[in-house]
Order: sequence, then C-alpha cells, then structure tokens
Amino acid sequence: MTEQLMAPLDPDERALSPIFQANLDEWMLREIAEADYGEGADECYPLLQEILRTGVCASAEGQLREVLDLTRWGPTCGGERDAHVVAWMQLFACAALLQLASRGPDTFCSECETLALFITPALELGEPVARAAASVLAWRFLSYPGADEDRAFLAFAILLLAAHLERRADRGPWLKQVATWVEEEESRARSLRDRRPDAEWLLGLTLFNGHEGLWRFWARRILLEPISPHPREADEALRRLGELISERRPAA
Repeated sequence: MTEQLMAPLDPDERALSPIFQANLDEWMLREIAEADYGEGADECYPLLQEILRTGVCASAEGQLREVLDLTRWGPTCGGERDAHVVAWMQLFACAALLQLASRGPDTFCSECETLALFITPALELGEPVARAAASVLAWRFLSYPGADEDRAFLAFAILLLAAHLERRADRGPWLKQVATWVEEEESRARSLRDRRPDAEWLLGLTLFNGHEGLWRFWARRILLEPISPHPREADEALRRLGELISERRPAA
C-alpha cells in the first residue's frame, strides 16, 4: 500500500545527486569539512567528495557525522555567508544524514529536526529541487521509515513537498490519500508514545522541537495559504492538517 502511495514521487535515493553536482563546488565541500572548527577536515574532505560523486553517504567515518550534523544547523564560523550557498550546504548535509540513518538507525535518536532542515532549503531552492527532495524522502520511507514519532514527521514532510508540487486537479485524490496516511502515521506514533489526548498534534510527539517554528511556517504557507488553490478533492484534508499544526491545536 505504501509503495503505491509513494510511486507518484518516483522514490530514488540519488534523486538529488545530479542537482548537487551542478550546484556544489569544492569550496563548499571544504566549508563542510571544516565545520567542526577544522577538526578532521583533511579526513572528511575526500569523504564528502565521494558522497558528491556517487550520491550516496554509506558510512560515517571519523568526523564525518559530526561535520554533517554541524552543517545542517548553518555556518559555525564567523563572517557572512550567502544564504543561497548555506541552503545548498544544509540540504546536502541533511540528505547525507537521512541516508546514514537508513543504514545505521540505532545511532540516530531523532530525525524530526533534520527533516525540518531538509525540506526548508528544498522548498526555497526551487521546484526541481523540491521534486527531487520529495523523491529522496519517498525512497527513505520505503527503505527505513524511522522509529516511533520519526515516521510521522517523515510522512508529514512528504505531504508538505507533495502539496507544494502537485496542483493539478487529477492529483486531488492522491493528495487526499497522502493526507489520510499522514493522520494514520501520527495516530500510530501517538499510541506508541502514550501521549495525553490533549497533546499537540504531531509536534507534541517529540521532545526535539527546536525547529517547530519551521513546521508551523511551512504548514501555513503550503497547506493553509497556498499560492495557488489545492486540487478541490484534497482541499479540505490538507487544510485540516494545516490548521492542526499551525495553530497549536491538540489532536482531535
């Protein structure tokens, strides 16, 4: 069932690879390698080159995991950084971390913040990037959906990208199915965590809520105040989820 639901997004772990290869340069890779104040930079730099070349982050050797973690938050060094450049570096780091988590899930305790920091530059860098990011997240759910609440956050991230991209009327039934699926994943996570009935929808499932503002922002921008109308058949379902998360409302 989930495979059929994800099929329109063309699940592909390497979907962002050609886009990264066209937009990241050696200087940006060096910046990422030096994210931990230069610690392990010479070791990390060739590993990052390999990720860029192959489109896959297969293992976190040495300081690699640390510099990726630091880069997802933004620049750690002083001085101005072009926001466009930072967005590419953050997206690259988050994509690598999402791949790593699928191969070593026991080493990741929560991914909701990485997901928020992944979809934000993907949405800001244009439709082709957002579409490729949706493809990566669809692959990731099928490969490893995450543990506990991470499944629900991953599903919601997929919904945000899908609702942003798909505006044709014939996509309405599918988007409605995706919205229903997201509600089911949130309900499942809530039951596993034994949350109070009045706990906030989705965001109340995790203690790692440092970027809840991003989730609220994109829910309002995409689900409640879209630039163009949602497909009619999906409009009610999408707006319902937008209201739940953007206005600090508890689960129904």
